[in-house]
Amino acid sequence: MSTDNEALVSQLWRKLWIESDFDDLGTLVADPYLRHTRDGTTSVSPGAYASHIKAATRTLRGTKVTVVDIASTDDMVFARLHLDAVNLETGNELRLTWLTQYRVEDGKIAESWTMHQSGLDW
Repeated sequence: MSTDNEALVSQLWRKLWIESDFDDLGTLVADPYLRHTRDGTTSVSPGAYASHIKAATRTLRGTKVTVVDIASTDDMVFARLHLDAVNLETGNELRLTWLTQYRVEDGKIAESWTMHQSGLDW
């Protein structure tokens, strides 16, 4: 089961940040989806989460997601990722490094804790 949960997290990143595919987001995240970020905690529907990601990536085009480390235990998945992207307004390349933790329930991501920082290469 833990390997399936790791694949689910990897699929979410690929779909949202590389493919910009929001059509089947409801098959990947629960409704509601509880998100813990530096901006606080929010409970969102898959549609509201899609709108958030679309707004966040309006000037960003992800070119590559690298899962540097991923591990899981029971219903939790822990990952360190790099997102390489291009700022569409400036043409500048950037790297965002993410530390994430996900809780999976009934085959969907039900809750997440995320932090990201640009310019880190670890």
